[in-house]
Amino acid sequence: MELLERKTIYCDGEYVSFPNLAWLDNDTLACFFRCAKDRQRDGGAVTHIDPTAKDVFVVSKDNGETFSTEPYTVLDDDMSEQDPCVAVLASGRVLMTCFRWQFAPKGEGGRVWGEALFKRYGRSRAADGGLPASDTFNIGFSVSVSDDKGKTWRHLPVIQPEGYVPGSAVRGNIVELPDGRLLLPFYGVKEIGWLASCGIMESQDQGESWRFLSETAFDREKNFLEPALFRAQSGRLISLFRTQSDFLKTGVDFESTYLNLHISVSTDNGNTFSPAREIPGLFGSNPFHALQLRNGKVFVSYGYRRAPFGIRAKVCDPELSDLAAAPEFIVVAGAPNGDLGYTHAVQLKDDRVLLTYYIAAGNGTRRIEGAFLNAD
Repeated sequence: MELLERKTIYCDGEYVSFPNLAWLDNDTLACFFRCAKDRQRDGGAVTHIDPTAKDVFVVSKDNGETFSTEPYTVLDDDMSEQDPCVAVLASGRVLMTCFRWQFAPKGEGGRVWGEALFKRYGRSRAADGGLPASDTFNIGFSVSVSDDKGKTWRHLPVIQPEGYVPGSAVRGNIVELPDGRLLLPFYGVKEIGWLASCGIMESQDQGESWRFLSETAFDREKNFLEPALFRAQSGRLISLFRTQSDFLKTGVDFESTYLNLHISVSTDNGNTFSPAREIPGLFGSNPFHALQLRNGKVFVSYGYRRAPFGIRAKVCDPELSDLAAAPEFIVVAGAPNGDLGYTHAVQLKDDRVLLTYYIAAGNGTRRIEGAFLNAD
């Protein structure tokens, strides 16, 4: 692997994060991301939950070399939009998934969302950086649909997976099967007090409606989070999980809860998955993304949230059987802190790989950055 160049895709001085790339057509490459106010400038703390957060995208017409400077808005309401992930179907339809945090006045969270649910999974925050004191709760995930290559969007209702309490989320792209069915990976909690598990939602109508299909990972001692779903050329489905111990336990340091990457595998189009297993030595502090390359190999990327903070990648065999053994390539090292990553990649027309991620500049301002790589 060879790093050819790094450049900034988008930076406006605000808090931009969680990028996702998609070819909207043969000539239009889009980079979707979340954009919110940067509260640090007003003396506040870094936060991923902000009422100004919206999901937007910029486009490139020159194979990723330059992107538009003014973003197009997909979703902007009175909630905090998170983690836009995009799939372009064989029909040309574009689907964007995200999840959203809702706000209530501080002290009202239990009344609005339920005492037990809010106590375990909600968040309370003091006034900070221009934000009023508030209670917040993740109300769940949903799909936005565009049938005109992103010009207009139709927003569908929140999806509630059967057997899970309110508040499931997504960070992983929809997979379209050869028969047209769509598989959407998600993560959530089955019972109040349990740790997070992962599952698959299925759509048979191009994303208009969804039903629970299967569970991909569950363990009472581990959180399985932010699943990425990869369909190998053999047809095997491989789910890759950011995995953590219980970070809600009193007195636990969040950074100490990160575990190694875990995966599970399906050989029956997602109806069942093998038990999740650990990939030794592959630090799982960030969601993983797997990209099928034209040469048959698979480009796997991820953020690295311990010193030296940065972005890493591997080129693996077609079935990801060498995830542990494949050489690790350091794309970025020495970032100012661990608030980075959420990588996503596409292969360009000239076979280079464009890898995108968010990262802090030296002054603390977050930006969406792209790395051009030769991934042979």
